[in-house]
Amino acid sequence: MQKLGYDSWTSFNRVVNRSISACASLNVPVMENFMEMKYRFDGKDVSTYKLTRFACFLITMNADSRKPEVLQAKTVLAGIADALVEQAIHHDSVERIEVRNELKDGERFLSGVAMSAGLQSREFGIFRDAGYRGLYNMSLNDLIRYKGMTIEKNKTLYDFMGKSELAANLFRVTQTTERIKNNNVKGLKNLSQTAKSVGTEVRNVMLRSGGLEPENLPLEENINDVKKRIKSASKEMKKIDSQKKKPLK
Repeated sequence: MQKLGYDSWTSFNRVVNRSISACASLNVPVMENFMEMKYRFDGKDVSTYKLTRFACFLITMNADSRKPEVLQAKTVLAGIADALVEQAIHHDSVERIEVRNELKDGERFLSGVAMSAGLQSREFGIFRDAGYRGLYNMSLNDLIRYKGMTIEKNKTLYDFMGKSELAANLFRVTQTTERIKNNNVKGLKNLSQTAKSVGTEVRNVMLRSGGLEPENLPLEENINDVKKRIKSASKEMKKIDSQKKKPLK
């Protein structure tokens, strides 16, 4: 916590929890990397964690890059990871995976709320496209073509979006869900209008802040390949940790 420039356990614990979530999403054993421990401090039992090298890597990648200590640590640990795998691991990779997972959960929740509001299964494509039309000024199929993509089976455009574009879609999805619930929106027409309206609002915010249309944001490497690379780095880091545990002869 101190090495990364954090003064409060409350704020740092949020980083740890995000890192634990990222570890689970990578299908890397959490308990092997974040080992809960207790120690006595000032006469009280205090909870903490014993961390593997990979856990330190995840925590650093989830920490606040505005802190100079974090930025320096990210550079060092990303360099270690790069040395263990064939391709580089960008310092935003872990955060990108986390946002992608949140978006997956957000879409699932939005689907449930829309269905409860009267949306039929056969109408979901129309409802989904309304949100895309608001954010991108085009349907999902048109957006895929515009970006020059060919989406294979069991893959989605989300898997190729960068962190900023994923975050924009996460905000669009969560705000659409809240507006449907808060305004008691019912029926395909009203639900679609709501989805498009929220998408347009998010688009306008992006244009004001960054000046670049979301449809022109660059695509990135398939996030599933990034996951595989990070998981591979975890195995190599585990080997290093195991070597250090061997007693000296």
